[in-house]
Amino acid sequence: MKKRLPLIITAVFCLQLLQGQVTQINSNKSLQLTYQLTNNKAIYMSGTDKTLWVTDGTLGGTIQLSADIKFAKELGSTAFLNGKFIFAATTPATGTELFITDGTPAGTLLLSDINASTASSNPGEGAMLNGILYFTADRPAEGRELWRTDGTPGGTAIVKDIVTGTGSSNYPNKFHLFSNGAYLLFMARTPASGVELWRSDGSNGGTVLLKDINTNAADSSGVESFFTLNSLVLFVANNFTNGFELWKTDGTPGGTVLVKDINPGITGSKASFYFGSIVFNNRAYFSADDGTNGEEIWGTNGTEAGTSLLKNIEPGAGSSVDFVVLAVITPAKFIFTSTNSTISRNQLWESDGTTAGTKLFKAFDGVDVPLTLPNFNSSPTGNQTLFQGNKFFFTASTAAQGNELWISDGVDGTPAHTQIVKDINPGSADGIDASNGSYIYTSTTFFFPANNGTNGLELFKTDGTLAGTAMVADIVTIPAVGSDPTLSFSLVNGKVLFEANNGDDPINTDLYAVDGIFTPLPVSLVAFTVTLKSGDGMLSWVTLQELNSKNFTVQRSFDGQVFENIGTVAAMGNSATRRTYALVDAGIAGSGKSVVYYRLLATDIDGKSTLSPVITLKLNGGYQWTVKTINNPLQGSLKVLLSGITQNVQLSIVDMSGKKIYTTSRIAANGLVSIPVTNLPQGLYTLIAETNNERKTIRFVK
Repeated sequence: MKKRLPLIITAVFCLQLLQGQVTQINSNKSLQLTYQLTNNKAIYMSGTDKTLWVTDGTLGGTIQLSADIKFAKELGSTAFLNGKFIFAATTPATGTELFITDGTPAGTLLLSDINASTASSNPGEGAMLNGILYFTADRPAEGRELWRTDGTPGGTAIVKDIVTGTGSSNYPNKFHLFSNGAYLLFMARTPASGVELWRSDGSNGGTVLLKDINTNAADSSGVESFFTLNSLVLFVANNFTNGFELWKTDGTPGGTVLVKDINPGITGSKASFYFGSIVFNNRAYFSADDGTNGEEIWGTNGTEAGTSLLKNIEPGAGSSVDFVVLAVITPAKFIFTSTNSTISRNQLWESDGTTAGTKLFKAFDGVDVPLTLPNFNSSPTGNQTLFQGNKFFFTASTAAQGNELWISDGVDGTPAHTQIVKDINPGSADGIDASNGSYIYTSTTFFFPANNGTNGLELFKTDGTLAGTAMVADIVTIPAVGSDPTLSFSLVNGKVLFEANNGDDPINTDLYAVDGIFTPLPVSLVAFTVTLKSGDGMLSWVTLQELNSKNFTVQRSFDGQVFENIGTVAAMGNSATRRTYALVDAGIAGSGKSVVYYRLLATDIDGKSTLSPVITLKLNGGYQWTVKTINNPLQGSLKVLLSGITQNVQLSIVDMSGKKIYTTSRIAANGLVSIPVTNLPQGLYTLIAETNNERKTIRFVK
């Protein structure tokens, strides 16, 4: 740990204020970014006492939300409903329970005391689906099970008591709760199946065992690492025949299958997303060991034939360690860090998705592994916003210059396109601390910690040029003692916020704002998916930030070449938080086509536009039959139209508590079915249509 200065020389640090480059907005509370509510407001947690704070980027606007509520954990990265952040927190009166905040002291309060009095339900593992937050919680009557909330006390309830009674369906943090925007996936235990893969649409009746992958009831299939690829979800599982291998699901039992036995036999390929996975040109890339080439980078389109070794980077049976999750994605290629198990090979590689096009980008002779610094840590759609439209930063180590900041336009690794930004710490000493991964992009400037050998580790900025690279502020003015800027880099109200230690406390950090007004990089799309539901194409996409965005236009094609516009959705405009959008392609299952192609056109206010990668929706096989309600809302009987069925279909009605209140006999013919509902109370219900291997649901109102 770096040596800190004694408290008695605190006054020395007032000199920092004369620099006019940064402003301290909180002192010695070790505030760490927890969630950014809006462009102008962010929630921070104090590392000293776990209380929550809010800041607008100014000293006066940085206040404690509550002295009694102690933050426990966030419920996933998307626990945001109607402008409010939902989280787990602890108070003496409630234990650890579900809380909510709108970023004001009055609006920071208990949402639901699930396990009454001082006992704790310990909420955890959140995922969003259709505007509802799903999470797990523990209550004595049911044990730990799946819960849901719409952000109101009355809308917070258990989804299903999977293991009836006091027993839990899994341990804390073992559910691996995941949402692909169309349904939830998670791991749950029953005596009959062991711990296996479950699916939920958010209702009691729609929460079911999806697949007993390891049919031995005493064992688990160990499902983990869910990852979205177009309309599929990829994951790793062990059926105790093939070992841990790559699997996929389309949300149906019949569509939940092994993708490929990469390493035949019980050993398995150890197919994993531990080093991350990306999607480039509609293929996912991950690490696997086929038993011959060691652990290397593989690619898949979700089919057995389309799953193959991309490149044996480390010759022979040796393994290549490829940090795919940090890959920088350009329109023509993705660029990633590659080393080996002994870290004796420090390189950047590039790939266009072909074996021939997967090749060395640039090698370095220093001791540190080069690390790319993408705008975001991962980009599942294969879409990233590059600095100045075509550049990215990375750190790299050479024998002559040590570990320093580099920049590239991605064309190749030659000096004309890839070069050191500045030898910040002249000579072979390191200017960049390889263990400090904090940085932030704005539209004009890249901020990062660096050490010039004189001032210690302090905040630097660059526009990508030698002349435009400089220290922002020497927060600790004692020679060679830095402030260690780190962790919570964020952009609030146009201010770049960061943590640093001015030395007046040996442990706790301060919160600073860089003077000036900064804007984020333009819109960054991090998810674009389509699923089929009741014959309609349900399209959903997510942005993490937007700059002057105007709208999104969904385009459809039946041949993958000629596209037509099918709908436009207004964009947020400017946003530094996660935003979710949706559009329905109604009745697409009746188009008579086997495959539909979609892409997204993002248009800015200034008229500039960019296209997303193309995603596909398969309509053949189990997707050929459809069910529709003719009258919704309804009076009298419910009219249901069945088409394209080749198996018997059973129709059921479930109320909001999950209780099944009506079931038909098996229906074998297409056509109109009338279900009497005159005796049902007014309210919201779910129609469930089931074949032997597929389920479709429709909400209706009486």
